[in-house]
Amino acid sequence: MQTVYRGVRFLKNPFDIGLYLQLLSRLKPKTVIEICCRFGGSALWFADMMRCHGIEHPHVIALDIAPEVDFADPRIMVIQGDAAALGNSLPDTLLATLPRPWLVVEDSSHFYHHSMATLEFFHNRLDVGDYIVVEDGIVEHLSGENYRQYQNGPNRAVADFLAKEGTHYSVDTELCDFYGTNATYNPNGWLRRK
Repeated sequence: MQTVYRGVRFLKNPFDIGLYLQLLSRLKPKTVIEICCRFGGSALWFADMMRCHGIEHPHVIALDIAPEVDFADPRIMVIQGDAAALGNSLPDTLLATLPRPWLVVEDSSHFYHHSMATLEFFHNRLDVGDYIVVEDGIVEHLSGENYRQYQNGPNRAVADFLAKEGTHYSVDTELCDFYGTNATYNPNGWLRRK
């Protein structure tokens, strides 16, 4: 939780930084939509890494209920919004302007209802080949009473969503297991739209 990128707090685990690099190399997303950006370090990192992977005009949408982003970057659009009501902040008129492929990163509250709301919102908006990554299912395995409050929200949301819509998605086990079986903060959370 102490990682910074270009002087901005960047709350990503080192394994997942490596996994996102693998995905960026493969997918070459033209748009990253990050649900919960906090300080904006990962939005900045995504914009830079997309450019490094040959995407000339990267688009990053960084949404947060109370963004604390104190820098401006023309590649990054910071939007205030709630993961439970994404349609209010991400209208279809905006989404229609965003080039494909998309990488959606669900990194909101870690509570079930927010993870599920994000999955359901994007389900009919993702094209074949787009990715949605549900972050921080690792909270189920972390010690400390503060992690119990999440009640395994991200993992339960992914499992319930795949039980309903699994024919439309594949879990990218190559990414999940790249460093060892689910050696990621996002166990079974790297989903590709089929």
